[in-house]
Amino acid sequence: MISISNIERFATHDGPGIRTTIFLKGCSLHCPWCANPETWDVHPVLMHKENKCVRCHSCLKACTKQAISFQPEFTLNRNVCDGCALCVDACLLEALEISGKWMDIEEIVEEVQKDDRYYQKSNGGVTLSGGEPLFQFDEVFLLICTLHERGYHLALETTGNYPLEHLKKVEPYIDLFLMDCKHLEPEKLQKITGANPKFVQDSFTYLSQHCPEKVIVRMPVIWNFNEDQIEKTIDQASRLGFSEVDLLPFHSLGKNKWENLNKVYPYASYPMMKKETLNAFVAYGKTKNIYVKIGG
Repeated sequence: MISISNIERFATHDGPGIRTTIFLKGCSLHCPWCANPETWDVHPVLMHKENKCVRCHSCLKACTKQAISFQPEFTLNRNVCDGCALCVDACLLEALEISGKWMDIEEIVEEVQKDDRYYQKSNGGVTLSGGEPLFQFDEVFLLICTLHERGYHLALETTGNYPLEHLKKVEPYIDLFLMDCKHLEPEKLQKITGANPKFVQDSFTYLSQHCPEKVIVRMPVIWNFNEDQIEKTIDQASRLGFSEVDLLPFHSLGKNKWENLNKVYPYASYPMMKKETLNAFVAYGKTKNIYVKIGG
């Protein structure tokens, strides 16, 4: 079984053509700007929408684990909650929801194949996203093999933060790697995101040596974190033999998810980053024979 956060049909980003994006749960990073914090935990998680809650205590009465309390705000003990969803069923105002579910490979494939005709007409396919798609490695590798055998174009949106053996195993089956490059300084990368710099560097080096034509480097541009790294990232992409760098401007679209998980969103006070602020790097990329795209 594989823990899935969401399956998005008719996606027109994160790969060519019309795609189905499978958001897999589990991630070894903790990026403070993350738009999908509900994917960090591999298990389904309970989310609470404060703006819908009237404190009727129906959820408290339904919970058999005594995981819920009001102090006076809704409080959840995640160490006790087992995701049974009794509280979700009891909430008539839909202030509670479970994010994530366990699916077997055939269930996932059945969902994917609903749009076969659109993939064929648009040269689209399937994108594995997350979380970190390879966090549930053994199960996801079987999914990758199954989708590959059925002829789907496969894109992998990945952090590269795992043992190199994982990457070597999946590489023959992946048509496009969307490789995150968050920061080039190992100490800062590890401190802010929790990544293992050696894992990440090994992943980039391996792909550079074996299939650079299958790689798009993707850099989330984050206030007060890596704005000074953009040209350096383009330079590195050029040295490694890659041809494209996508700059992803900071956005705060994940703010509500942080709040629904009862987490403080560290970037709540930061404005959305306008694409226009990054346009100058398109010209810089040309000097390095790198196509720089603003957005994913």
